[in-house]
Amino acid sequence: MAKKIVEFKDVVKKYGEGEATLYANNHISFSIDEGEFVCILGQSGAGKSTVLNMLGGMDTPTSGSVVVDGMEVSKMNDNQLSDYRASKIGFIFQFYNLLPSLTAYENVALTKNIVKDAGDPMEYLKAVGLENHANKFPSKMSGGEQQRVSIARALAKKPRVILGDEPTGALDSETGVIVLELLQNLCRKEKKTVIIVTHNADIAKCVDKVIKMKNGKIKEVIINENPVDVKEVEW
Repeated sequence: MAKKIVEFKDVVKKYGEGEATLYANNHISFSIDEGEFVCILGQSGAGKSTVLNMLGGMDTPTSGSVVVDGMEVSKMNDNQLSDYRASKIGFIFQFYNLLPSLTAYENVALTKNIVKDAGDPMEYLKAVGLENHANKFPSKMSGGEQQRVSIARALAKKPRVILGDEPTGALDSETGVIVLELLQNLCRKEKKTVIIVTHNADIAKCVDKVIKMKNGKIKEVIINENPVDVKEVEW
């Protein structure tokens, strides 16, 4: 039986009080198994980024419980959250967040300052097909290449969970396919757990589980028994 690696239990995230209360997440519950490729789908303002921020230890719920890899993230103090983000979570951002003054290799090597047993940067650049770009600066790389460097950087931490915030949002469809195929293969071949938030419904065809959100609530959870290969989707 698959091991649950993420559990949201009746999570509420609200701002303000009384009539001015705004619910970013309104009593949401779901679970994610180890090795699953998951898409949190919804329009802007649906609450999906709030979910991602709580999974990443960058925000805490008003009430309810967030458990990742057996640890209750929602009860951690600031120091514990910092350690959790460093050791358990790999982040992939829409706009890459690479340091422009560092080469691809050096950007990935930054993980050695965060995690004691971080992996060899060249190994992870090779995994994303960029071993020949190790000495290039971000300004000399395409958007897709920069995003693949950011994925290599996330992987080099050897995280339990990889979180992607619109990881293909700044890419053209052809380059987006390359990045999504890489993420899909991380789940299928490396048994990594990958969770991405997006408003692109096409991505939902490629994942194992779709969590649809609207107005801070979970509208529907869909299990794809036979997710299609990324290359087979008409983008």
